[in-house]
Amino acid sequence: MPIITCLHCGKEVEAKRVTKKYCSELCASRARSVFPKERTCVECGKVFKVETRGDAARRNCSQRCAKRRNSKKSKKWMDDHPGAMKRYNRNRTDKNPSAWNEANANIRVEILNLLGGKCVVCDVTNRFWLHIDYVPTTRGKPHRHPRHLKYIREHASDFRLLCANHHYELTLTGKIEGTDITQ
Repeated sequence: MPIITCLHCGKEVEAKRVTKKYCSELCASRARSVFPKERTCVECGKVFKVETRGDAARRNCSQRCAKRRNSKKSKKWMDDHPGAMKRYNRNRTDKNPSAWNEANANIRVEILNLLGGKCVVCDVTNRFWLHIDYVPTTRGKPHRHPRHLKYIREHASDFRLLCANHHYELTLTGKIEGTDITQ
């Protein structure tokens, strides 16, 4: 019988197979749980280290690779199931006809709270009267700024809340009378 050296504890033992790597199942189990481990990213092929047990199932080297891989999988699934999202959305609205309106209203309330919840000029708090104003104007630029919650969270200082009257006054005249707010 060949003699092998256990890769975990270093003990030399007789083995029935030449390909055996560990002296016992306990050593094999302990060797599998040792960190850091090296893995190969399934998206880009780069070798990376898994440092903790919490990351033991990690298969991508970075969040960018994970997103790229996930978007490829999602696109493939959507191509394989062309009507699935239409069915899903139809079922969702059949169960709750105002589902989209409620979701958008909740996001709007969150944005309004994030920006202070009142007009910066007159302190009006009625959420139906408040407009979200983008401070650095988009005049002369080819695209409007993103208006989704994540962008507003990351760039909150670029936005302010104005009541409808003050927003229209700013839009029409380029300034709000009695304040230093200009467009």
